[in-house]
Amino acid sequence: MASRSRFNGLYRPRSALARALYEKQINDRDLQEHDHNEWYRVDKSKLSPELQEKFVQLDPDEETKEFLSASIEKSTWVWTQIWYLLAKAVLKHFWSITDINGWLGRGSMFVLSEAQARKLLTAAQGAAPAPGAQQAAQGALVDIGAGDGEVSRRFAHIYAEKYATEISGSMRKALSNKGYSLLDIDEWWRARTFDCVCMLNLLDRCSKPRTMLRQARASLRPASHLLLALVLPYKPYVEVTPDHKPEERLPISGSTFEEQLSSFVSFMREEAGFELAAWSRAPYLCEGDFSQAYYWLDDSVYVFKPTAIPPHA
Repeated sequence: MASRSRFNGLYRPRSALARALYEKQINDRDLQEHDHNEWYRVDKSKLSPELQEKFVQLDPDEETKEFLSASIEKSTWVWTQIWYLLAKAVLKHFWSITDINGWLGRGSMFVLSEAQARKLLTAAQGAAPAPGAQQAAQGALVDIGAGDGEVSRRFAHIYAEKYATEISGSMRKALSNKGYSLLDIDEWWRARTFDCVCMLNLLDRCSKPRTMLRQARASLRPASHLLLALVLPYKPYVEVTPDHKPEERLPISGSTFEEQLSSFVSFMREEAGFELAAWSRAPYLCEGDFSQAYYWLDDSVYVFKPTAIPPHA
């Protein structure tokens, strides 16, 4: 979501700082008026019976609202935001944006709350949880391309062991501090098997998404899950390649959210070897900046089961 500049002609701030603060007020007012339930809606009339059946309706729960409130509060720290702008202007000549955000401790993301993740995983297992019941943590989870771990740490404790991979040095340090065991970015899938592999907004940001999916399938135990999030419309961008294009591109077609979702699910079934168990739509939220309190993209979130697990290569 891009910020908008709208001066009404009655008041025109003179200084750059005053203009930025005034524009932020306008943008944040728009955020307050936005219907957050829109983030979770789909047009079921455009979906196949299978996709309709496996859709899990989510909503902006308390943990989601807490993230939004914290982002709004943090965006009002004027001198902190100015420091971020200055530091980024200098460090971008030496580091990637990912490394800068890790070093500054900013730009945290949010996809699923614990309750939302449990709801999707329970639906994928075809069972309804007993009211108020919490199962003891068991099994192992790995978050591939985990960033600072903020996205998966909200529900990773559902599993007894949590692992992660990440290229960025500053992000790897943040992951260690959050209790993740770090695995090699190339050999992680050979090291052991897992009950849940998380690929949250990774496939459109990595150079070889097809290869990543083959590795995920090889690392999954029987009756295990791939928890995957993908922004739609599909617009791959790879930070580490010279032209920012992936070496492998996913064959996603269609112009609407529902069309691209259907195309992706077909690819996962026919080529990648995964069966859809449950899915939903949710916002991919990011902490804001000096322009507005937070940003979002439209995320499609899936729980897949492997249809066949090949032997480790």
